Amino acid sequence: MMIFVGVDPGLSGALVAISEAGKIEGQLIMPRLSGSKGPLDTRTILSWLLEMKSLTGSGSFFGAIERVSTRPGQGAMSTLTTGVNWGRLDALFIAIGVRYETPTPQQWKRTLGLPKRSGKERAQGKIDAVEMVSRLFPEMDLMPGRRRVPHDGLADAALVAEYARRKLR
Repeated sequence: MMIFVGVDPGLSGALVAISEAGKIEGQLIMPRLSGSKGPLDTRTILSWLLEMKSLTGSGSFFGAIERVSTRPGQGAMSTLTTGVNWGRLDALFIAIGVRYETPTPQQWKRTLGLPKRSGKERAQGKIDAVEMVSRLFPEMDLMPGRRRVPHDGLADAALVAEYARRKLR
């Protein structure tokens, strides 16, 4: 079996694994130490990645980590934290031998046919992603736990995984 992992590396990001048939195999909201704004819990992420990799048997394991960049008005500390966290995710993929790409948000959205949105339309872009995930992966739980609104980090991670499935086979 082939497994494709997509990663939204943001503070409220997630990891999602899908099979070559397009079935959700696992999902993980970005775990953090010391609360919701603490550093990444890399041990939990590594454990989850190894579990997803074990599903392949002798098959292939591919991934895509959304490339991060700075945004206007973003503070220096936030930018540094994002970069450090992205580097940790990159290192985990390298350490376990995952072949992966680092598409920009524009690349994976264009590949999947999502409409281009301006910075002012960011909220609508998140809605577009949630709606597409609901169509592509109706079995996916976008509101785990006690959430009242869909987790857009899970939606983005699922779509990044779908990008990997389409591009890396």
